[in-house]
Amino acid sequence: MIERVTISIDKRLVEELKSLAKKEGLSLSKLIARSLEEFLIERKKREAGKKLMNIRLTKEEVREALRELSCIREEDRWQSSKP
Repeated sequence: MIERVTISIDKRLVEELKSLAKKEGLSLSKLIARSLEEFLIERKKREAGKKLMNIRLTKEEVREALRELSCIREEDRWQSSKP
């Protein structure tokens, strides 16, 4: 399901994004949506990694973090296969 969102972005950034979208053969909307998806995936990876680095994790927390990483990797594979 797609939802319209209105945002305000600096004009210089919009021009750069339009140029990149054109080079990649994408609409501006598609480029921004993909970029935001990639941003969220990377953020989830960092958060899961931080959980693993915490020495005080219980075994269940480690298992949960590993499950999260597995889901993130699966999302990453899905994103990579999108046209």
